[in-house]
Amino acid sequence: MLGNKTLASTLLVSMLALTGLVSVNVQAADINLVATQDGSPLNIKKELFDTPAAKEFLATGKNPYIGNEDAIKAGKKKFNLYSCNACHGGHGEGAIAPGLTGAIMKYAKNLTNKGMFETIWHGTNGGMGAKGLGLMVPEDPTEGLKPDDLLKVIAWIRSNSKITGNE
Repeated sequence: MLGNKTLASTLLVSMLALTGLVSVNVQAADINLVATQDGSPLNIKKELFDTPAAKEFLATGKNPYIGNEDAIKAGKKKFNLYSCNACHGGHGEGAIAPGLTGAIMKYAKNLTNKGMFETIWHGTNGGMGAKGLGLMVPEDPTEGLKPDDLLKVIAWIRSNSKITGNE
């Protein structure tokens, strides 16, 4: 009987919403970002997601820069500027650190753009420090990648791979 009451209540609210007597605020929930090290929540200030692409990523976990040539060029520039190439190789293929372009990753979550974002933003247990804004150099909150820049770096990494991360 409880199921019928729930169904009736849902139908009533739906009908009232359709007639405009009740407003129903339906908003897509943001993805939950977690640390690669221990799965704890990453508390990234929502206002850092300040571009349409970053907002889309926060809502969906999909990187809208995948395949965007301008974003890929900008991402390559940041990849080299932050010396990622020194450890991960000139194309993300791996050098002294794991490759980022193959079908097998040290952290399986990095096969998705959400997972790769989490790993780069907050770092790993295996030696890579955090690259996220305010985390890279804790004494200087202006140092590090903003979410939009990180999405461009990921777009560049994915441009060297058969994996888009948006699968």
